[in-house]
Amino acid sequence: MSGLIAIIAGIVLIVYAIQHDKKSKDSKWLKDWGFWVITVIIFLLGIFTLNDSRASSIFACVMFLALLGLLYWRITDRSKKDLHGKKRVLHTLVTILFVIIWACILGPVESSLQPSATNSETNQSSSSSTDNNKYVRLDGHKIYYTASKKYSLNGSADTSWSAATADVNNVTVYKVESGYTYGSKRGGKKVQGIVAINVKVKALKDITVDMDSASVSIPNINEQHDIETKMDWDDQDKGISKSGTLYVPIYKLHSVNSIKSLRLKFDCEQQDTDADDYDHTYDMTIDLK
Repeated sequence: MSGLIAIIAGIVLIVYAIQHDKKSKDSKWLKDWGFWVITVIIFLLGIFTLNDSRASSIFACVMFLALLGLLYWRITDRSKKDLHGKKRVLHTLVTILFVIIWACILGPVESSLQPSATNSETNQSSSSSTDNNKYVRLDGHKIYYTASKKYSLNGSADTSWSAATADVNNVTVYKVESGYTYGSKRGGKKVQGIVAINVKVKALKDITVDMDSASVSIPNINEQHDIETKMDWDDQDKGISKSGTLYVPIYKLHSVNSIKSLRLKFDCEQQDTDADDYDHTYDMTIDLK
C-alpha cells in the first residue's frame, strides 16, 4: 500500500511537471536534473515497499514524500527574488522545521500504529492457550496441543536379552500450538509436535536401565532426537516392572497422521558385571497403524 502511494505520487509529479513546463517560460522541470533524481527516488521507494501495507510504513512514506517535495521546492528556487511573495530563506526554514518535527513524532507515531496488531496476536495466542485445556506437562512447562492421536500397540515384548523384557504399550502423537520452543538440549528450537512413547521394562535379573542414552528416529519425516522422561529408570531389581513415558520433540509435523513408524533404542546393563550377556541395546521398530 505504501509503495502504491509512492508510485502514484511519482506519476502525478510527472504529469504536473508536463503541465508546468507548458505554461512556464522560465523554468523547465523536465530538463532539471534535480527533478529526475527526486522522481527516480520516489519510484524506487514505491517498488521496494509495494507489498508493505503496515500503517507505520504508510505514514513514513507520506512523510518522506512531503520531505522530497520541500527539498525540490528549495532546489528549484534559484532566484534571489521572492518566490510566491515569500522570501527565499523561508524554504530552508520550513524544510528544517519539517525534519525536526518528523524526528520528534516518528517514534511515538510508529509505536502507536504497530502495537495494535502485535497485541492482538499476543492476546489471541494467550487466549488460545487459556481456553485450551489440552496439554502435556513436561520439563516444568505446559505444552498445549491442538490435536492428538493415540496408537495402542498389541505387539509381543522384546525378549532378545536374557536379563529383561521390553515392550511399547502405546504411542501418542501431539500437534503442538504454533510458536512453542522446547528443550535446553536443543537450544530452544521451535517444535511443531511431540511424540509420547509409553515403555514397559520388566527385569528378569538385577539390571540398570540407561534411558538417558535413548534415542528415537522417525525415517519418513527424517528426524532423530534424544528423549525426555519424567521416570527415574536406573536400577531395577529382579522381578520389578517399570513403565514410563518417553517424550520426543518433532521439529516439522504436518499432522498427527504424518508419522508412520519410529525406531527406539536404549541401553541396559546387568548389575552382575561378570555375566556373559552383561550389556544390551534394545533396538525396537514400532509401526503406527
